[in-house]
Amino acid sequence: MTGPRDTRDMSWLRRSAEFRSRRARGGEQQLTEQHRERLTELAVIAERNRIAREMHDIVAHNLSVMVALTDGAALTIDRDPARARAAIHQAAATGRAALAEMRDTLALLRSGPEATDLTLNPEPSLADLDALLETARSTGLQVTYHISGSTERLSTSLQLALFRLVQEGITNTLKHAPRASCLQVSIRRGQEDLRVVVDDNGGSGSPASPFGHGLIGMRERVALHNGRLFAGPTNSGWRVSAWLPLRDQAGRKAGQ
Repeated sequence: MTGPRDTRDMSWLRRSAEFRSRRARGGEQQLTEQHRERLTELAVIAERNRIAREMHDIVAHNLSVMVALTDGAALTIDRDPARARAAIHQAAATGRAALAEMRDTLALLRSGPEATDLTLNPEPSLADLDALLETARSTGLQVTYHISGSTERLSTSLQLALFRLVQEGITNTLKHAPRASCLQVSIRRGQEDLRVVVDDNGGSGSPASPFGHGLIGMRERVALHNGRLFAGPTNSGWRVSAWLPLRDQAGRKAGQ
């Protein structure tokens, strides 16, 4: 038989079990919410880092082009005024394009309904490389460009990475190799990978600290695609080279 005390004991045990169960569910819910908040924070940090990389590449490259153009104009303004004027006009056009690109990039940092009304320009792709290289030529560099293999179906993110790698290679040459006269750019697509190389003939001096923002940004871009980066001296100048796989670690095609 079950006495009053036994009944009270069983009732207490049930209430105690229910309390522990509710506390456990509450703890799990709290952990889930904390995990979700942490993932959100990490996503925000990753996005801000991505925007910071974009801002660095935009500012560093376009300012380097503008400095090279205006320096060239100052050297030729007496003996070749027409050429100097053309360089100054190109510097102004570069500045205006940079301002537009910076506006679009900074708009990504906005929050709230006002950001939804913005019409942003598309991010650079391989289709924009010709214009980028033509800008480099306007500074006096002899630029050659070779591409092999089809790049039509590469993903948007991979095309942006390739564009920025070439852009940063040009920026390094303009900023740190004033004696350079030639720049060679090549992109090769194989069955399983992509290779991009930017070479100059400006001497083998280091263009930047290995901890500089440019090299860090390039390493981050390449790492996002599970690739490898080389930046260092050659016999005649400096090389930026990247290897990017077209398949991710799960064996899926990452580049298209």
